[in-house]
Amino acid sequence: MSNGFFKPANISVDGFEEPLPTPKADGSYDPVLTKEDLDVCSRRMWLMDTVSYSYATQNAPCAAFAAYYALRKIYGGDRAGFNKAMLNQLDCVFNATPPVSGLILGAGLAIEDAGHEAGQQAENDLKIGLMGPVSGIGDVFIWILPMTILGSIAGYMAMEGSPVGILLWLLIWAGLLVWRLQNYNQGYNAGVSVITSMADKISVLTDAASILGVTVVGSLIYNTVKLHTPLTFQYGEIALPVQEGVLDLIFPNILGILVTVLVYRLIKKGVNLSMIILGIIVVSCVCAAFGILG
Repeated sequence: MSNGFFKPANISVDGFEEPLPTPKADGSYDPVLTKEDLDVCSRRMWLMDTVSYSYATQNAPCAAFAAYYALRKIYGGDRAGFNKAMLNQLDCVFNATPPVSGLILGAGLAIEDAGHEAGQQAENDLKIGLMGPVSGIGDVFIWILPMTILGSIAGYMAMEGSPVGILLWLLIWAGLLVWRLQNYNQGYNAGVSVITSMADKISVLTDAASILGVTVVGSLIYNTVKLHTPLTFQYGEIALPVQEGVLDLIFPNILGILVTVLVYRLIKKGVNLSMIILGIIVVSCVCAAFGILG
């Protein structure tokens, strides 16, 4: 099972004996990934998805595990380039509905297959920008509808003594599994189509992906990092709530933004993530006890 199912037979495991990739005149590279390589990525993602989870980068370890052999083939004998590519996979936050995650990751591999290190930032921006919208579609059409509609039908028919409902349920999920194991190929082909059709506008595509990624991360911070202070400025009979009367008028949720910036700077300085989380808990408890935060 290991040779050919979870590992392409034509890729060396240990050494980097392959020749160094040769860039074309425009700085891009000839794509090297085949359908077999991408099928292995799909199977490896199916094997490990959500098993290896990082609170810092979420499902990035699973994405790196899935892409390992594909990146080995892309970078050939370029050990330094391969190491940088693996670190890039591990450092880029990724969290998408498992059955559709391969669509995004396959498209990202298409970008890296053609651009190598020059395409990594665009690949990251693509993953960050699309993981939310694609997951929304995946949640509705894969998790919610089958669970509620087909599950209800299967349960009702089972109560009536008919096995047809549960057989239909199993058939639908078997079909979804077969489709899922093609995700990387589907995503890769979509990525290749975009790169081919926009070859003369690739910088525009990269900028657009960057803007989309920054927008998604920014909105995520604004909507999820909530910080509120109940402090009130009192002067005689005049009471001015600090949050509603001052901070929200300057910049809504400015406290959450400032905390995010602080945590980001600490991470960039190499502070251990567990210590940052512990520090947030301690500071939050102290400030809540003294009425500074509510």
